[in-house]
Amino acid sequence: MSYLIKTVQPTSEPVTLAEAQLHLRLDTTGSPASHPDDSLVEVLISASREGAEQYTNSTIASATYKLETTIDEDYVDLQTFPVNSVASVTYVDDAGATQTVPSGDYQINNYYRPSRLYFVNNAPSYDLTITFTAGYTDGQMPNDFPTPAGVKAAILLTIGNLYENRESVSNIQSYERPQSVIYLLTPHRINMGV
Repeated sequence: MSYLIKTVQPTSEPVTLAEAQLHLRLDTTGSPASHPDDSLVEVLISASREGAEQYTNSTIASATYKLETTIDEDYVDLQTFPVNSVASVTYVDDAGATQTVPSGDYQINNYYRPSRLYFVNNAPSYDLTITFTAGYTDGQMPNDFPTPAGVKAAILLTIGNLYENRESVSNIQSYERPQSVIYLLTPHRINMGV
């Protein structure tokens, strides 16, 4: 059994406030450009990104995770994509002492979705705790995983939909994701079955 916990929330979003303002065609003033609805728009940016992450089962904005898992093979399914770095792989040995697996004994494989952690030598035969960072790397060096244009467009479309439809509705179909958002996000879904 595996448990994935997000231990550090994202500190930046893949869509900036300025990009969202432009997409919403808001009349901004001042320098930096501002609008009375900026606080609402910032909430919608985060909510839209979270919805995209939930739909795709991936990490869009950089975050830190802790995965507790039992290893059955020579690799561990990290349950998200893309994984940028592994901070530690630990286990508790038979004597009850916490042991750290040397970083040279494993490597990240992002060719799979979700990402995998492969063991170079024999995998430990204990339950593991893996701490890692995942998410698209816009603005970071190296920028190995820039946010796909379709994901960014889907977030912007969702922001627009939420901004225009702020009230509760009685029609259940109004809660569905717009078809264009589904179209843009579907190629990025992982571990979602057929």
